[in-house]
Amino acid sequence: MIEDYRKARKIGLRQVQQDVAAGRYPYPTALSDFLRDRGYQGEVPVGVIDIDMSLIAGTRTHGRQNSFSRGFMPLLEDDSEFASKWSSLIDSQREEGLRDPIIVYEYLQRFYVQEGNKRVSVMRYLDMPSITASVTRMLPMPSDTKEYRIYQEFLRFYRVCPIYGIVFSEEGSYERLAVFAHRDLENPWPDEAVTDLRAAFESFAAAFARRDGGSLGITAGDAFLSYLKIYGYELAICGSPTEIADRLSRMWGELRVSASQEPIAYLETPPEQPSKGKLIADLKGLYKKAVPPKSLRVAFIYERSPQTSGWAAAHEKGRLELERSFGGMVETTVFSDCKSDEAFDRAVDAAVADRSDLIVTNVPTQMTQALRAAMKYPKLKVLNCSVSLSHSAVRTFSAKTYEVKFLLGALAASLSDNHRIGYVADSPVYGTVAGINAFAIGAQMVDPHVTVYLKWYAAKDYDWRRELAETDVRIVCARDVPNPVDPDESWGLYLVEYDGTEVHLGEPVLQWGRFYQRIVQSIRDDSWRREGDELRDKALNYWWGLTSGVLDVRLSPVVPVRQRNLVEVFRQSMLNGQIHPFTDELKSQTGIVQPHGSGRLPSSQIARMSWLNENIVGRLPEERELSERALDEVSVSGVIPLDPTVAAQREASR
Repeated sequence: MIEDYRKARKIGLRQVQQDVAAGRYPYPTALSDFLRDRGYQGEVPVGVIDIDMSLIAGTRTHGRQNSFSRGFMPLLEDDSEFASKWSSLIDSQREEGLRDPIIVYEYLQRFYVQEGNKRVSVMRYLDMPSITASVTRMLPMPSDTKEYRIYQEFLRFYRVCPIYGIVFSEEGSYERLAVFAHRDLENPWPDEAVTDLRAAFESFAAAFARRDGGSLGITAGDAFLSYLKIYGYELAICGSPTEIADRLSRMWGELRVSASQEPIAYLETPPEQPSKGKLIADLKGLYKKAVPPKSLRVAFIYERSPQTSGWAAAHEKGRLELERSFGGMVETTVFSDCKSDEAFDRAVDAAVADRSDLIVTNVPTQMTQALRAAMKYPKLKVLNCSVSLSHSAVRTFSAKTYEVKFLLGALAASLSDNHRIGYVADSPVYGTVAGINAFAIGAQMVDPHVTVYLKWYAAKDYDWRRELAETDVRIVCARDVPNPVDPDESWGLYLVEYDGTEVHLGEPVLQWGRFYQRIVQSIRDDSWRREGDELRDKALNYWWGLTSGVLDVRLSPVVPVRQRNLVEVFRQSMLNGQIHPFTDELKSQTGIVQPHGSGRLPSSQIARMSWLNENIVGRLPEERELSERALDEVSVSGVIPLDPTVAAQREASR
């Protein structure tokens, strides 16, 4: 019908005006223009397939290019032969469908029309999702670019799972997709698996487009990987289009955060805390007014048990202090040994059935599980103990242990008689490197000639004790908390006497009870909600240090009084802002990080440090050197890269 043509032409003219006003080329892109500068190495016939209309980017050559807007809407007058043919095509489509395939060339997962421009225009006008096309692939020239590497990975994917349209912006994404599907990029996928994935992605991409997902700056493929990570592959691909759209709606905040240039807001100062007497009175007043009366319930879900993990034991101590501090106004439950998804999900369901208001998870490797719980129960408040993980539905928390490591570094250097001290780090995850560097900088401020020998608990088949002894290192900074399984194991800062006797010198003090008290109070006085409203598109990370009262340093009585005074001077200087380990000139093993006179590094750079201070002997471990446990941790929040296949396998196994 000519009336359809007139409507389509109005849309096209409007698109041209908008593009011209925005300084964009208003007509379909010609592939020949790309290839003139880039070239290509050959053509490969793909065959006749249905292609996604959204992936048609332009025309093969200029031809009748100016007859269409950039969105393939017609532009010629409605009394032209072109208009007549266009109108006949739309009538045919409505009566019997367009049977002949168009002819297109594919280049970097975008299609360019050689024959069938008017058919594409009609299908675009009718908002059809796909069109049948005879496809020829044009292989790009080899190059050392991210775009080329991603496309090579796509070609591997297409050979085993022939689906166009799942476009990613990061390397390793097709590997991750295959692992999520319990497949690989070497062996052909069963037809049923290909069909299920295509249907699920098409439903997801349609819902993503309806919400204007392109405005986030990520592809539908990128968002789809987040969807699979949260909901799991089996559940994710089995949903109806309505169910998939509902799940996407629930996770939309996660996508907004992940697409942000600065996704994390570091909340480094706790809200003002009322006096204990006033706090209890306020809570009792709230309790009396509640209908029905209800105390606040908090569930703690530990990956390991306090009997086998010093880290879990420290948080368990904080949980008990939280209960005592509120005199029955806060009730807590604990679930231990919840490493598996099944155990974790059972704990969450039990906590929700018990009307819990808040769930606390205490290690970064629980983040995916915590995120899944937050998606399933949107009204549930969820915390995860980690640094710099960007999720809006799960708030994170940690202590600035690097501040205490700075103090312990100063103490270690003051006690060393040979300018040598050691540091044994856990895993190369966010926050760990800041602690290493702060220790080295604190030592350097006391002794400019000191050397810090760095070792790793995370390395497998590795005798760090022997190596430190052979280097004549006798003052060592080790784990932050004691090991309940082996109470005699060294921890904190300690001295190795010449006869091998170990003398404990000091350690960080992590007051998790105080932290939990302040979080509970923020929920009670509505600070929690206000922070979320003010920072709606941010992931919130409570990262508190010495000034908050949740972190401090404790020295052993054996430390000489002058060294104790030295540490206290440094401590007070940090509290009043006169000293900070990451201000002024900073030098790494390879050169200047920031010059003299610079201010404090931003929190995001401190949390994600991957450089080591100039006086450190050692390096970050490589993937092949890490233990199984360390690989799990690094795949979640690591500062070193993992092979995409390894990272995907770790991610999918959680």
